[in-house]
Amino acid sequence: MSKRNDIYELIVQRLVKAEYGFGDRLLVKELSAETGVSRQPIMSALNRLSVDGFVRIVPQVGCEVIDPSRSEISDFFLMFQRMEGLLAELAANRRTPEQLRTLKSVQIQLGMLDGEKHVEEYVRLNRDFHHTIHLMAASPLLDQKQRNNFNMCDFFITHSSGFEPFQKDAVAEHDQIIDAIERQQAERARLVAESHIAAVATAVMAGLEAESAEAEPATAG
Repeated sequence: MSKRNDIYELIVQRLVKAEYGFGDRLLVKELSAETGVSRQPIMSALNRLSVDGFVRIVPQVGCEVIDPSRSEISDFFLMFQRMEGLLAELAANRRTPEQLRTLKSVQIQLGMLDGEKHVEEYVRLNRDFHHTIHLMAASPLLDQKQRNNFNMCDFFITHSSGFEPFQKDAVAEHDQIIDAIERQQAERARLVAESHIAAVATAVMAGLEAESAEAEPATAG
């Protein structure tokens, strides 16, 4: 179990950091040689990644990273933003004073970062911020599903716009979410959380379109 989880986390981190790209092949033999882990735990990890939507396993062919269409990515973000909105809505009703203090503390740390120089720290703190909201919601099942969605979200971000375009705006948007949760304005918390994720989706889709536009002349040539 531990080896399977280790391989799973290793591959997820490589996906999120864009070390694996859309459509890349994942070879069990190479992963085994690199990590010293046998075939069975690696296959178990790949099957889990397939269930989570990161890879596609084709019998008798192998395993490859997904290469989703633009509409599939857009649909993902629509689902993602609505899930985050629901969690923020629940958080506004269920949060504790201690959790609210934690959320504000993380936000202060985010606000102190220089986005261009501290991208990895931003990603970590941003996860902490949203995870604190999920804990406020007191819904472990939704929390676990949204954790997986955050991995997918970061995967799409690193393969498109990168994190820099919306880091500055994200801090201001977080302030709105905090205010709504603190005031226990559940509907407003849902709406501002959804708007926050929608802004991320817009940046991702724009980044993907820009990459496609750059690739077209090269293909034509």
